[in-house]
Amino acid sequence: MSLPVALDTNVLVRLLVNDDPLQAQQAAALIDASSACFVPITVALELEWVLRGAYKLPRDAVIAAFDGLLAICHLHLEQEDLVRRALDWHRQGLDFADALHLARSEGCGALISFDRQLAVLAGQLNLQPAVKCP
Repeated sequence: MSLPVALDTNVLVRLLVNDDPLQAQQAAALIDASSACFVPITVALELEWVLRGAYKLPRDAVIAAFDGLLAICHLHLEQEDLVRRALDWHRQGLDFADALHLARSEGCGALISFDRQLAVLAGQLNLQPAVKCP
């Protein structure tokens, strides 16, 4: 059995937005030819930021992009259960990065933040751990 290949953000961006057809084709071929692909959680965080910020994709398109990646059977996201939870919370209105921070804070008494909007929305959704402002 061969070791998985880890994928960088730019490979996934090319695959998802096809803004460089040659690189998009190379990315797809690499993923198809690999026995297993690994996406670090830091790449997942950066991917959302690039799709939203640089490519101006709306929330539903970003979520659909992640759903597409998650559907690739031999592509595995680091801490996939937490990424899925963050995506669910993102669907409910949380910023993806905030949702991922909160999901990664599992087992803590609270996530402390100066972001009052995050605290209010997380409270309305009854998310755990609670988000509290200092």
